[in-house]
Amino acid sequence: MASLRNRHTETLVYGVLWLIVAGLYILGSMSRRSQLSEPLMDLGVVTGMIGALLPFMVLFLVNNYVLIPRFLLTNRLGLYFGMTALLVSVIWAGQYVIFMNELAALPRDARNFPHPPDPAFVPLPVALKFVYALLTTGSNIAIALMFQRFDDKLERESLMKANAESRLASLKAQINPHFYMNMLNNIHGMIEIDPERAQAMVIDMSQLMRYMLYESSRPLVSLSDEVAFLRNYMGLMSQRYPQDRVAVTADFPDEASMRGVMIPPLLTLVFVENAFKHGVSYRDKSFVKVKITLIEAKLCFRCENSNHSHIRSADNISGGIGLKNIRSRLRLIYGDNSSLEITDAEGLYRVNLTIPSHCNHDTQNADNR
Repeated sequence: MASLRNRHTETLVYGVLWLIVAGLYILGSMSRRSQLSEPLMDLGVVTGMIGALLPFMVLFLVNNYVLIPRFLLTNRLGLYFGMTALLVSVIWAGQYVIFMNELAALPRDARNFPHPPDPAFVPLPVALKFVYALLTTGSNIAIALMFQRFDDKLERESLMKANAESRLASLKAQINPHFYMNMLNNIHGMIEIDPERAQAMVIDMSQLMRYMLYESSRPLVSLSDEVAFLRNYMGLMSQRYPQDRVAVTADFPDEASMRGVMIPPLLTLVFVENAFKHGVSYRDKSFVKVKITLIEAKLCFRCENSNHSHIRSADNISGGIGLKNIRSRLRLIYGDNSSLEITDAEGLYRVNLTIPSHCNHDTQNADNR
């Protein structure tokens, strides 16, 4: 996982922090030099800064680019902290030796420590360097873990998105066999009643299949295309029933209102299918009403059909695979931003679906021109 991390931002943060540390060192040196009436900036300040910060820079580079990715981020914590403690000890021991050698080289009257120094005594500058080493390591760990957590979050979100897209594709794939099965059953029933009309239904079905094959694979389709599909489907289904016993009505927005509006394909097909499958009786008067309205940034779909007790008892549609798939699709696409209400009452079955309407501004602008 560590090798896949995008470390550009993390490296930029470290660079800014080291610039701040270098800036603070230079400001401190300039402040001391001003009190001693010495030049504020010369080569001595630069060489002194390099000598002071180089051990901590080495500690940071080894810790950040070797120990953290190889041990800390791979959950080998014991090995990481052991190696880090050894690294800090080696660097601090080197700083201690260098400091004591520099102290011994100073004239006795320029030393601020008793002579000979107590072997058990650790000079304050050397003790502070040990604290600085711990701060360098601790800050490095905190920033690395923070960015690793951010990377893990992005990876989880990417996996969740890929999983949702896979599930959505699977649900959409289940719609096509469901649709074909119902349509073939309808044509089979019509062959015995009116063979010529059955032939016409086969031609109409080929047009519907063309839409499903080429359009349903897209994430969004124009509302006008979806409405045209519903019109064809309802016209095809209405041919099965006598007009004096089954009333089929559709109320859709005009072309100007639908211009530029995009929706997921075949989102309402299951409801219309169920309306014909479960709401139409050959022996009782029946009806199917479909209406789509656009209200501000919402698309409202309503489907009503007659609810016959003998059909309802024979097949409970509330648990059908089609409706389950639609609920899953709505949850994956819109989350909590959609509303699906189903009323199952005596004599009436109603579906109210409200979803956000995607607007294709490029299409609208092209149409306006």
